[in-house]
Amino acid sequence: MPRLHRAAALLLLCTILAAPRESRAVNLVPNPSFETYSGCPTSFSQLYQAAPWDAPTTGTSDYLNTCVSGWPGFPVPAIPQNPVGIQTPRTGDGMGGFIVRNVNDYHEYLQAPLASPLVNGQSYLVKFYVNLGDTSFVAIDRIGAYLSVGAIGPLAMNTTLLLTPQVESPAFGYLNDTVNWMLISGLYTASGGEDHIVIGSFRDDATTNTQPTGFSWPVSYYYIDDVSVELQLPTGQACCGSDGTCSMQFPGECQLLGGTPAGAGSTCTPNPCNATPARRSSWGSLKTLYR
Repeated sequence: MPRLHRAAALLLLCTILAAPRESRAVNLVPNPSFETYSGCPTSFSQLYQAAPWDAPTTGTSDYLNTCVSGWPGFPVPAIPQNPVGIQTPRTGDGMGGFIVRNVNDYHEYLQAPLASPLVNGQSYLVKFYVNLGDTSFVAIDRIGAYLSVGAIGPLAMNTTLLLTPQVESPAFGYLNDTVNWMLISGLYTASGGEDHIVIGSFRDDATTNTQPTGFSWPVSYYYIDDVSVELQLPTGQACCGSDGTCSMQFPGECQLLGGTPAGAGSTCTPNPCNATPARRSSWGSLKTLYR
Protein backbone atom coordinates (compact mmCIF):
# COMPACT_ATOMS: atom_id res chain seq x y z
CA MET A 1 0.00 0.00 0.00
CA PRO A 2 1.44 3.45 -0.88
CA ARG A 3 2.55 5.39 2.15
CA LEU A 4 -0.07 8.13 1.57
CA HIS A 5 -2.93 5.65 1.30
CA ARG A 6 -1.69 3.78 4.38
CA ALA A 7 -1.63 7.04 6.35
CA ALA A 8 -5.15 7.94 5.17
CA ALA A 9 -6.49 4.53 6.18
CA LEU A 10 -4.80 4.83 9.58
CA LEU A 11 -6.37 8.27 10.06
CA LEU A 12 -9.80 6.92 9.12
CA LEU A 13 -9.42 4.02 11.53
CA CYS A 14 -8.36 6.32 14.36
CA THR A 15 -11.37 8.55 13.63
CA ILE A 16 -13.76 5.59 13.77
CA LEU A 17 -12.24 4.23 16.97
CA ALA A 18 -12.31 7.66 18.61
CA ALA A 19 -15.96 8.27 17.72
CA PRO A 20 -18.59 7.80 20.44
CA ARG A 21 -19.55 4.14 20.77
CA GLU A 22 -23.24 4.89 21.23
CA SER A 23 -25.37 6.55 18.55
CA ARG A 24 -28.85 7.77 19.23
CA ALA A 25 -31.52 6.94 16.66
CA VAL A 26 -33.75 9.74 15.43
CA ASN A 27 -37.49 9.36 15.99
CA LEU A 28 -39.27 9.97 12.69
CA VAL A 29 -42.65 10.53 14.37
CA PRO A 30 -43.39 14.22 14.96
CA ASN A 31 -44.99 15.24 18.25
CA PRO A 32 -44.53 11.65 19.49
CA SER A 33 -45.87 12.20 23.01
CA PHE A 34 -48.58 14.73 22.09
CA GLU A 35 -46.87 17.56 23.93
CA THR A 36 -47.23 20.21 21.23
CA TYR A 37 -50.77 21.51 20.79
CA SER A 38 -52.54 24.44 19.18
CA GLY A 39 -55.13 24.78 21.92
CA CYS A 40 -56.48 22.96 24.96
CA PRO A 41 -59.17 20.52 23.84
CA THR A 42 -62.64 21.71 24.80
CA SER A 43 -64.29 18.34 24.14
CA PHE A 44 -63.50 14.90 22.88
CA SER A 45 -62.90 14.42 19.10
CA GLN A 46 -60.17 17.08 18.92
CA LEU A 47 -57.05 15.07 18.04
CA TYR A 48 -56.26 17.77 15.48
CA GLN A 49 -55.24 20.05 18.35
CA ALA A 50 -52.06 17.95 18.59
CA ALA A 51 -51.03 18.45 14.95
CA PRO A 52 -49.79 16.84 12.82
CA TRP A 53 -51.79 14.01 14.41
CA ASP A 54 -55.25 13.57 12.94
CA ALA A 55 -57.76 10.86 12.05
CA PRO A 56 -57.75 9.08 8.66
CA THR A 57 -61.51 8.37 8.90
CA THR A 58 -64.57 10.08 10.36
CA GLY A 59 -63.94 8.24 13.62
CA THR A 60 -63.56 10.83 16.37
CA SER A 61 -60.17 10.18 17.97
CA ASP A 62 -59.28 12.30 21.00
CA TYR A 63 -56.62 14.54 22.46
CA LEU A 64 -56.21 14.79 26.22
CA ASN A 65 -54.01 17.22 28.14
CA THR A 66 -53.41 18.36 31.70
CA CYS A 67 -54.29 21.88 30.57
CA VAL A 68 -57.93 20.77 30.75
CA SER A 69 -59.71 20.59 34.10
CA GLY A 70 -63.29 20.47 35.23
CA TRP A 71 -64.35 16.84 35.29
CA PRO A 72 -66.71 15.67 36.75
CA GLY A 73 -68.33 19.10 36.36
CA PHE A 74 -68.72 18.48 32.61
CA PRO A 75 -67.46 15.76 30.24
CA VAL A 76 -64.18 17.04 28.87
CA PRO A 77 -60.91 15.19 28.03
CA ALA A 78 -59.21 16.15 31.27
CA ILE A 79 -56.16 14.57 32.87
CA PRO A 80 -55.99 12.70 35.17
CA GLN A 81 -59.78 12.15 35.54
CA ASN A 82 -62.20 12.06 32.62
CA PRO A 83 -65.30 10.08 31.59
CA VAL A 84 -63.16 7.09 30.56
CA GLY A 85 -61.35 6.83 33.89
CA ILE A 86 -58.21 8.04 35.63
CA GLN A 87 -54.86 8.03 33.85
CA THR A 88 -51.78 10.23 33.56
CA PRO A 89 -49.60 10.46 30.44
CA ARG A 90 -46.58 8.23 30.23
CA THR A 91 -44.54 11.29 29.25
CA GLY A 92 -45.27 14.97 29.76
CA ASP A 93 -48.76 16.47 29.79
CA GLY A 94 -50.53 15.11 26.70
CA MET A 95 -51.74 11.82 25.24
CA GLY A 96 -54.10 10.53 22.59
CA GLY A 97 -57.18 8.36 22.94
CA PHE A 98 -59.27 6.17 20.64
CA ILE A 99 -62.11 3.64 20.60
CA VAL A 100 -61.29 0.17 19.28
CA ARG A 101 -64.72 -1.44 19.80
CA ASN A 102 -68.23 -0.09 20.19
CA VAL A 103 -71.14 -1.13 17.96
CA ASN A 104 -71.40 -1.86 14.22
CA ASP A 105 -67.62 -2.18 13.84
CA TYR A 106 -67.02 1.42 14.91
CA HIS A 107 -63.26 2.03 15.13
CA GLU A 108 -61.06 5.07 15.65
CA TYR A 109 -57.50 5.63 14.41
CA LEU A 110 -54.66 8.09 14.75
CA GLN A 111 -52.43 9.12 11.84
CA ALA A 112 -49.30 11.25 11.48
CA PRO A 113 -46.78 11.94 8.70
CA LEU A 114 -43.20 10.83 9.26
CA ALA A 115 -40.33 13.32 9.24
CA SER A 116 -38.82 11.50 6.24
CA PRO A 117 -39.75 8.46 4.13
CA LEU A 118 -38.45 5.05 5.11
CA VAL A 119 -35.59 3.60 3.06
CA ASN A 120 -35.93 0.34 1.18
CA GLY A 121 -34.27 -2.58 2.98
CA GLN A 122 -33.58 -0.66 6.19
CA SER A 123 -34.85 -2.03 9.50
CA TYR A 124 -36.91 0.25 11.75
CA LEU A 125 -38.07 -0.18 15.34
CA VAL A 126 -41.73 0.82 15.66
CA LYS A 127 -43.13 1.21 19.15
CA PHE A 128 -45.87 2.92 21.15
CA TYR A 129 -47.58 2.56 24.52
CA VAL A 130 -51.26 2.02 25.28
CA ASN A 131 -53.40 1.87 28.40
CA LEU A 132 -56.96 0.57 28.73
CA GLY A 133 -59.56 3.09 29.92
CA ASP A 134 -60.97 2.13 33.32
CA THR A 135 -64.63 1.93 32.20
CA SER A 136 -64.04 -0.12 29.03
CA PHE A 137 -66.30 -3.16 28.87
CA VAL A 138 -63.69 -5.37 27.17
CA ALA A 139 -59.95 -5.48 26.53
CA ILE A 140 -58.83 -6.55 23.05
CA ASP A 141 -55.75 -8.46 21.98
CA ARG A 142 -54.42 -6.81 18.82
CA ILE A 143 -53.58 -3.14 18.26
CA GLY A 144 -51.10 -2.28 15.56
CA ALA A 145 -49.32 0.26 13.39
CA TYR A 146 -49.61 0.50 9.61
CA LEU A 147 -46.88 2.33 7.70
CA SER A 148 -48.18 3.66 4.39
CA VAL A 149 -46.91 5.43 1.30
CA GLY A 150 -48.98 8.59 1.42
CA ALA A 151 -51.75 9.38 3.86
CA ILE A 152 -54.72 7.07 4.41
CA GLY A 153 -57.88 9.02 3.68
CA PRO A 154 -59.54 11.11 4.75
CA LEU A 155 -62.15 8.40 4.32
CA ALA A 156 -65.89 8.89 4.74
CA MET A 157 -66.25 5.95 7.11
CA ASN A 158 -65.88 5.18 10.80
CA THR A 159 -65.56 1.41 10.57
CA THR A 160 -62.57 -0.95 10.46
CA LEU A 161 -59.63 -0.13 8.20
CA LEU A 162 -58.96 -3.55 6.71
CA LEU A 163 -55.25 -3.00 6.28
CA THR A 164 -52.46 -5.34 7.36
CA PRO A 165 -50.38 -3.68 10.07
CA GLN A 166 -46.65 -4.33 9.86
CA VAL A 167 -46.40 -4.16 13.66
CA GLU A 168 -49.13 -5.57 15.90
CA SER A 169 -49.50 -6.90 19.43
CA PRO A 170 -49.94 -10.70 19.55
CA ALA A 171 -53.19 -12.65 19.37
CA PHE A 172 -54.68 -13.49 22.78
CA GLY A 173 -52.23 -11.16 24.50
CA TYR A 174 -54.99 -9.09 26.01
CA LEU A 175 -54.17 -5.42 26.50
CA ASN A 176 -55.99 -5.23 29.81
CA ASP A 177 -53.86 -3.04 32.09
CA THR A 178 -55.72 0.04 33.29
CA VAL A 179 -52.85 1.26 35.49
CA ASN A 180 -49.56 0.69 33.71
CA TRP A 181 -48.62 1.60 30.16
CA MET A 182 -48.24 -1.41 27.84
CA LEU A 183 -45.56 -1.44 25.13
CA ILE A 184 -46.40 -2.53 21.59
CA SER A 185 -43.32 -2.83 19.40
CA GLY A 186 -41.79 -4.61 16.46
CA LEU A 187 -39.12 -4.45 13.78
CA TYR A 188 -40.12 -3.56 10.24
CA THR A 189 -37.98 -3.84 7.11
CA ALA A 190 -39.11 -1.01 4.86
CA SER A 191 -40.18 -1.45 1.27
CA GLY A 192 -39.25 2.19 0.75
CA GLY A 193 -41.27 5.38 0.61
CA GLU A 194 -43.48 4.78 3.65
CA ASP A 195 -44.14 8.26 5.05
CA HIS A 196 -47.21 7.95 7.32
CA ILE A 197 -48.08 5.90 10.40
CA VAL A 198 -51.64 4.85 11.30
CA ILE A 199 -52.41 3.27 14.69
CA GLY A 200 -55.50 1.38 15.81
CA SER A 201 -57.27 -1.98 15.60
CA PHE A 202 -57.21 -3.34 12.05
CA ARG A 203 -59.50 -6.30 12.71
CA ASP A 204 -63.26 -6.14 12.59
CA ASP A 205 -65.37 -7.08 15.61
CA ALA A 206 -65.96 -10.63 14.32
CA THR A 207 -62.24 -11.43 14.25
CA THR A 208 -61.19 -9.52 17.38
CA ASN A 209 -60.60 -11.51 20.55
CA THR A 210 -61.94 -9.85 23.68
CA GLN A 211 -61.70 -10.21 27.44
CA PRO A 212 -64.57 -8.83 29.59
CA THR A 213 -63.62 -6.37 32.32
CA GLY A 214 -66.85 -6.36 34.34
CA PHE A 215 -67.91 -2.85 33.29
CA SER A 216 -71.15 -2.33 31.39
CA TRP A 217 -70.27 0.79 29.35
CA PRO A 218 -70.31 -0.67 25.78
CA VAL A 219 -67.06 0.95 24.64
CA SER A 220 -63.46 -0.29 24.58
CA TYR A 221 -61.17 2.73 24.83
CA TYR A 222 -57.38 3.06 24.89
CA TYR A 223 -55.03 5.91 25.69
CA ILE A 224 -51.82 6.16 23.65
CA ASP A 225 -48.47 7.88 24.23
CA ASP A 226 -44.81 7.90 23.12
CA VAL A 227 -44.98 6.75 19.50
CA SER A 228 -41.69 6.21 17.68
CA VAL A 229 -40.26 4.93 14.40
CA GLU A 230 -36.47 4.71 14.59
CA LEU A 231 -33.83 3.38 12.21
CA GLN A 232 -32.01 0.44 13.73
CA LEU A 233 -28.37 1.52 13.96
CA PRO A 234 -25.43 -0.90 13.84
CA THR A 235 -24.45 -2.16 17.27
CA GLY A 236 -21.20 -3.48 18.62
CA GLN A 237 -20.60 -7.18 18.06
CA ALA A 238 -17.77 -9.68 18.28
CA CYS A 239 -14.99 -9.11 15.73
CA CYS A 240 -12.73 -12.08 14.98
CA GLY A 241 -9.12 -11.48 14.04
CA SER A 242 -7.20 -13.95 11.88
CA ASP A 243 -5.25 -15.05 14.96
CA GLY A 244 -8.39 -16.00 16.83
CA THR A 245 -8.49 -12.91 19.01
CA CYS A 246 -11.85 -11.31 19.69
CA SER A 247 -12.75 -7.67 20.27
CA MET A 248 -16.04 -5.75 20.33
CA GLN A 249 -16.36 -3.53 17.23
CA PHE A 250 -18.97 -2.12 14.89
CA PRO A 251 -19.14 -4.25 11.69
CA GLY A 252 -17.54 -1.55 9.53
CA GLU A 253 -14.58 -0.95 11.80
CA CYS A 254 -14.11 -4.70 12.24
CA GLN A 255 -13.70 -5.13 8.49
CA LEU A 256 -11.39 -2.12 8.33
CA LEU A 257 -9.20 -3.83 10.92
CA GLY A 258 -9.07 -6.93 8.73
CA GLY A 259 -11.40 -8.90 10.97
CA THR A 260 -14.66 -10.77 10.44
CA PRO A 261 -17.88 -9.66 12.22
CA ALA A 262 -19.43 -12.56 14.14
CA GLY A 263 -23.01 -11.33 13.78
CA ALA A 264 -25.54 -9.18 15.60
CA GLY A 265 -25.82 -9.96 19.30
CA SER A 266 -22.48 -11.82 19.47
CA THR A 267 -20.01 -11.17 22.28
CA CYS A 268 -16.45 -12.22 23.11
CA THR A 269 -17.57 -14.26 26.12
CA PRO A 270 -17.17 -17.07 25.25
CA ASN A 271 -14.76 -16.37 22.40
CA PRO A 272 -16.51 -17.30 19.12
CA CYS A 273 -13.35 -16.91 17.03
CA ASN A 274 -10.99 -19.57 15.70
CA ALA A 275 -7.40 -18.85 14.71
CA THR A 276 -6.55 -19.37 11.05
CA PRO A 277 -4.55 -22.64 10.89
CA ALA A 278 -0.84 -22.24 10.12
CA ARG A 279 0.11 -23.44 6.67
CA ARG A 280 2.78 -26.17 6.51
CA SER A 281 5.54 -25.68 3.91
CA SER A 282 8.79 -27.48 3.22
CA TRP A 283 12.13 -25.69 3.43
CA GLY A 284 12.60 -26.38 -0.24
CA SER A 285 9.36 -24.63 -1.23
CA LEU A 286 10.25 -21.65 0.94
CA LYS A 287 13.67 -21.34 -0.67
CA THR A 288 12.06 -21.04 -4.10
CA LEU A 289 10.34 -17.83 -2.99
CA TYR A 290 13.68 -16.11 -2.48
CA ARG A 291 15.66 -17.22 -5.52
